[in-house]
This record gives sequence, structure tokens and C-alpha cells, in this order.
Amino acid sequence: MNTDDTMPQPWSEKELRLVNHVEVFQEKPAILKKVEHRLIALQQSLEEEIVPLSGKLPDGTDIKKNQIARGENHNGFPFLSLDYPKNFSKTEMFTLRTLFWWGHYLGFSLILKGKDLDNYLDRLIENRNAIPFKDIYVSLAPNPFEWEINKENFSRVGEGNPEKLAQTILTLDYLKIIRVFPVTDEKFMTLDWTQAGLQFWEDLAPVTLG
Repeated sequence: MNTDDTMPQPWSEKELRLVNHVEVFQEKPAILKKVEHRLIALQQSLEEEIVPLSGKLPDGTDIKKNQIARGENHNGFPFLSLDYPKNFSKTEMFTLRTLFWWGHYLGFSLILKGKDLDNYLDRLIENRNAIPFKDIYVSLAPNPFEWEINKENFSRVGEGNPEKLAQTILTLDYLKIIRVFPVTDEKFMTLDWTQAGLQFWEDLAPVTLG
């Protein structure tokens, strides 16, 4: 005898409409290839900017290799990401991550942790009201790998009480700051990813390089 758990559920009109919508899957490989090409171009330009500054970067920061990661299911959506420069360890983090998250945004983030965290935080608080920081978010999430922009995970760096923000960051024991370009923005089509990434690196230099 069939039970409610084994009886097939009826299709909804929306489900059937989506099952018949094949265009996104046909176009997806070409779209992601364009993303990959843009990330490669960005890495090459970042390398030109960052290699001369290698002496100012934390020990262990990799400026020779780059990593483009691809996934199919970050909260249900595909993504590509570039880590350059990159430093991930249990005690130190100094990584610029560029993330293209399908259906969401292109984001440029700096993930920082380690013995210089206090200095990064002090400089962030000092610069939080500067014009380049107006569209910068700071992570409030328990770990640095939450990317959904909402009030639980992120706050604009210039909003709220700076002392409370500082205490939150010290408790988390990492600092992640991010600028996003939503794919729904009409300007996204003409966005120069390389220029936007270089600008982010330059804008955040007062925090990372002092």
C-alpha cells in the first residue's frame, strides 16, 4: 500500500515551466568562460601592481600562483572565484578573493587574520568614513566564507558604533571587507572587472598596507 511519503507529488505549473526552460543551461558554459577570462585578466593586472609591493605583504603570502575555483552549488548557485594574492593558514590570512556568484554579484573581498589584525582593524576604523569606503561591507558572520549580503552576515563599515564593530571583529578573530557589484545593476554589463578589482585593491591599501 502506498503512503503519502511514497505517492508522487503533482507537478506545479511553475515546475513544468522551469523544466522546459533550457536556455540557461545552453548558455551557461559560454557565460562561465567569459567569467574565467575576466578573472585571468584581473589576476595578470593585479600581479603587476602587487609584486613590487611584496616586501609589505605578510610572510607566506603567495604572489606567484593564483587559484581560480569553480563550484556548482554555493547556496544553490554556481560560482567562480579567484584568490590573488593568497595566504590561508590556521593563524594567518591575507587574501584578495574575487567572487562571481551566479544570480547575485561580482564581489571583491579582502580576508585578513593574524598578528596584524589589530592594525588592520585600527586603520579600517580610522578610514571608515572616507569616500572610498562608502560602499564597503564588513563581515559579521562566524566564519569568513559566508557570502550572502544580509544584515546577519554584513554591515556597511561606516554604519553603527565603531567601538562595537571593533569588538565584534576581535571576537570573530578575522576581518573580511567586501565591495559588490550586483548582476541586477544595469551598469553590470559594461563593468570593467579589471579596473574595478584594481580600484578595490587601491582603495583598501590604507587598511592593508598602512
